[in-house]
Amino acid sequence: MRTKKKQKKKTALRNLFLVAAAAVLAVVSTELILGIGKTDGTGTFTEEERARQEAENGVLLTMDREKMLFEYPGYAPLFTDPETGGTADPETLADHEGEAPPEYPILSYLQRGVPYGGGTKTIVVLGDSFVWGESSINRNEIFWRLLETSLRAQGYDVRVCGVGYTGANSVDELKWLTGTSLVDDPDLVLFGYFYNDPDVGLEGTGAVTNATLNASFVPDGKNDGIIRAVSNLLPNIGERLANYVTARSMYSTESSFVPIFGVPPVLKGQVLENYRRDFIEPLDEYAAGADFPVAIVTLPLYRGRIVQQALFRPLRELCAGAEHIRLYDSLHDLYARFAAPKHADNYVINIADGHPGSAIQYFYAQYIERFLKKDYADVLGDPCGEDLNAPLPTVNEALPGRTAPKLTERTDDESVWRFYYPSETRDYSFADFSFPRYHLTLPLEKSFVALSFAEPVDLARIELSGEGLEDAEIYYRCVNETLGYDDHTVRPFGTKDGGVRTDDAQDRVTTLMIHAKCRNDDGAVLTMKLTTAGHGG
Repeated sequence: MRTKKKQKKKTALRNLFLVAAAAVLAVVSTELILGIGKTDGTGTFTEEERARQEAENGVLLTMDREKMLFEYPGYAPLFTDPETGGTADPETLADHEGEAPPEYPILSYLQRGVPYGGGTKTIVVLGDSFVWGESSINRNEIFWRLLETSLRAQGYDVRVCGVGYTGANSVDELKWLTGTSLVDDPDLVLFGYFYNDPDVGLEGTGAVTNATLNASFVPDGKNDGIIRAVSNLLPNIGERLANYVTARSMYSTESSFVPIFGVPPVLKGQVLENYRRDFIEPLDEYAAGADFPVAIVTLPLYRGRIVQQALFRPLRELCAGAEHIRLYDSLHDLYARFAAPKHADNYVINIADGHPGSAIQYFYAQYIERFLKKDYADVLGDPCGEDLNAPLPTVNEALPGRTAPKLTERTDDESVWRFYYPSETRDYSFADFSFPRYHLTLPLEKSFVALSFAEPVDLARIELSGEGLEDAEIYYRCVNETLGYDDHTVRPFGTKDGGVRTDDAQDRVTTLMIHAKCRNDDGAVLTMKLTTAGHGG
């Protein structure tokens, strides 16, 4: 009897050992399997893996924005200089090539070609991808650029400086304001608020979560210790655990949020209190001592009124207790003034991209302009009675993007622009830069480059020439005067007579789209002379 008990005990211990060994083997195997093909934990491939795949595929696999600032100087017209704290132009950026990026990489666009004066008032707009212009094919359509163009056309001597970074949250943006010098002595600071701006990710867990399921929220930190411990021992499993915990936080009715299908959850509970503590209260304290007013403006999308109200309502509760921050909630105006079916095709960039399209961008700009004139007349100053925008057509945006730093340049004749048309078959050098074979193709379904104007211009005549140019087709987009903004309809430009194209249509052109045929498909440096209506040829 005793022998049988001993035998059972040995069998149980052996089985327990086998189960434990199998569990350890399963955990280790899972960790190793999850690690296959993984990045180095920074969102980019290891140098060895990058080199191997680039050699095989001939493409750059990833490009983070910090590296872009140094490796592609001029991609963003201005950014905060890490040495001086002031804004730097593209030429200055070249001096920092290879250096570590600044702690808070600020991307700051200004209208190129605009004659800002010493008395110009400065409005800074902070935000995330909505300010950065994620997926925009013409950055002049970003709402704060439209705002500046409109105000200056009315004679207001202002510049609007957009400071945005894709994926930024409100805490990031507050650090930019308090920890860096965005511009010298702003006259007004606006925070653009979208409903995922309270997202602070999984800071402190050590897990790389790839934005944790589309800008998700962590209701509290009670699981951070467990996740951190697992991540230290088994980083790949720890990452999956962090994703799971975050997903539960997003969609479980037991979490601090009310789940809404298809969108991030409503800000409430502990996260609302955290947002008050980490953003609203520090910003209110900062604004109390600042020499300029600070305001928040909501940037809703047209995605169902009830959902939008639920997503933006908590911000009103938070700002109600702030003494020095003014909130402008545009949601009511969006539905009251902008919900007509004629705008539907332009609400978002496309059905696969949730960023604001030209209709929404125009709405943001008009809404902000109205409250600026009403509540911040002292900031705007008195209009001078003349249009302060550039008097001649100014090309300040060129696509494809990787050629943007030196794609276009104005010649000594201010009506003449020179630009590079990429080769169909080989790389090509232009103005000390070497560019790959790269064109846009949609919506023309043929290769083209796009040149956009700082403000819409009525073009009557285009002369296109260049050594190696055999033929070209020119298309354009313009402001739809019925809607008030560019609805992205593509039209052929006028009639053609050799290299000269004339157009009698009274259209405010926003973008030219040029498809060129070059000798041997080698690409070419082309010269374009622009004549506006009323100025002869």
